[in-house]
Amino acid sequence: MTDTPALAAAAAAPTVSANSAGFDLGAWFTPLRIALVIWSAMSLVAIIVNWSAIVALNLRDTDDAMRMAQVRDLLAGQSWWDLAQYRVNPAGGGVLMHWSRIVDAPLAAGILILKPLFGQAMAERIVMTLWPPLLGAALSVACALGYRNLSDRRIAYVAPLFLILSGFIVMQFRPLRVDHHGWQILFAMLIMAQALRPASWRAGLWAGACAAALLAVSIEGLPIVALFAALAALRWTLHGAAADRNRLCGYIGALAGGAILIQFITRGPVGLAGTWCDSLSAPYMAAFVAAAAATFAVVRANPGAVWLRLVLLGGAGVAAAGALVWTEPQCANGPFASLDPIVVEYWYRNILEGQPLWASGAHDAIYVLVPSLVGLVGAVFAWRSAGLAVDRRNWTTVIIALFGAAALSLFVLRSVSTAHLFALPGCAWLGLRAWAWARSLPSALPRIVASAAATLTLPTIGSIAAALALGTVFPAVKADEEASAAPTAYERTCLDPATIAALNRLPATTILTPIDLGAPVIFWTHHGLVASGHHRNKEAMADTIRAFVGDPAAAEGLVRKQKATLVMICSTANDLIQYRRARKDALAAQLYAGTPPAWLEPVPLGTSTKLSVWRIKPGGS
Repeated sequence: MTDTPALAAAAAAPTVSANSAGFDLGAWFTPLRIALVIWSAMSLVAIIVNWSAIVALNLRDTDDAMRMAQVRDLLAGQSWWDLAQYRVNPAGGGVLMHWSRIVDAPLAAGILILKPLFGQAMAERIVMTLWPPLLGAALSVACALGYRNLSDRRIAYVAPLFLILSGFIVMQFRPLRVDHHGWQILFAMLIMAQALRPASWRAGLWAGACAAALLAVSIEGLPIVALFAALAALRWTLHGAAADRNRLCGYIGALAGGAILIQFITRGPVGLAGTWCDSLSAPYMAAFVAAAAATFAVVRANPGAVWLRLVLLGGAGVAAAGALVWTEPQCANGPFASLDPIVVEYWYRNILEGQPLWASGAHDAIYVLVPSLVGLVGAVFAWRSAGLAVDRRNWTTVIIALFGAAALSLFVLRSVSTAHLFALPGCAWLGLRAWAWARSLPSALPRIVASAAATLTLPTIGSIAAALALGTVFPAVKADEEASAAPTAYERTCLDPATIAALNRLPATTILTPIDLGAPVIFWTHHGLVASGHHRNKEAMADTIRAFVGDPAAAEGLVRKQKATLVMICSTANDLIQYRRARKDALAAQLYAGTPPAWLEPVPLGTSTKLSVWRIKPGGS
């Protein structure tokens, strides 16, 4: 599309305003307003495209269903500090969820405000439709304002356009997507925005507070939080400047203090004392306090040698890790280390967002890698062309953050949204140069072709082009694309309105269902269930899977152990397909074949559905 000398020449002089940068905008068109206009237009299109799903409340992710169940319980009077889901594993007293009230609060507030006007059901639908795009609008603004400190000020104007064409990001802000992933992306952007500001106590404090909030929403953000802490520490280590010192102390102090404060506000005293490894809790807070104390001590000593500052701040990191493991040794093994092997095999390995990139197909890998690579190339060119030290420093921040997030996305696929977020300025810089070069061509045909080629820097368009090109060379990529596009069975095909009404006519009870069907049952009915796809309920999850795929002679005992009175399956659900293929005589295979064991009797629902229900006969067989 372009060559290196052309890019370098196009970037020779830093741009300071939109008008002087090559396009003339009126005074009204500020980065803030452009961000809101672009995102609003995209959101309107998203609502129209998803209208049928909105009307049917067709939730595409089980976590969205469980999130709304949590919000309903909160509105029904469950304590703000009580995050247990009592309808999951009622025999065991419910399941304490690892989620945060930060995510629940705006959903509950919106429903509470709209309920007197529209009723509970419509209020929920309105909030679930509008809140994710509204949260995305905040992200669009954060991108425009956060990236305005880069050398080319035009990036602030075009970043929202690149954002709405970043599929992995936008999908987390579509209507009905009410789970926590959008919050993670927003807080990551707010941390980046503060990292690009001039170094100061205030920039550090704001970044640390946002880091604490990110971890309260999900401990999955820990690598990103640690990355920015290391970046702040490295700046002070290399330069020893007072401003860099203040940023470092502000960040680590706000992280430690903010984590404790947010944890108390959202989870209460139990949250401060808990030792969970899958969410913000005492082990992590101990690590942050240890890191802050050690960092403050090093800063106070203020050693003159760079190597000594590096060693001592490295010791602060070691102190943090030591405090984490000392408080809860199990956390050294990760949050999923204690899962039963059968849960890992039949559930966790099928959660692709938690798996490494190589667990996905080649087609998906292209969409993951291309935006990060384009963004990294653009950021490196921008760094090379920057004439001022402050601009080089900011582009260095982008490069390090993007490289770290992209590397993380290779091992944990859900990190790809953050990687693509940090790739936006590099993609935008490259796109602006390519577009300027294309428009400078005197001949019409080359100008049109080059202008079209410039759009390849837009994340989704570039990924599609790469997938098409590679698909023509490597047939496996094309085959993987066709497999990805094939329709997949989802639990909602079984839970149609008539079936839901029939289930709700049955007395409330505990149901044994395949794992993925659990959360929709909680959302749509008044019943409880043995297990859903939430890992803290690991023993009941193991019992559920063993009942369906294990020794059929042991299935009845496992079901009665969990005090279930009904067994229910959706014949087209993905996990049931996996269950029934595991063992030909297992319970899942028997139920699918319509030959249930003697200890079960059918429960007619009176509807035409692929959902089947059996009642467990009293006593043992």
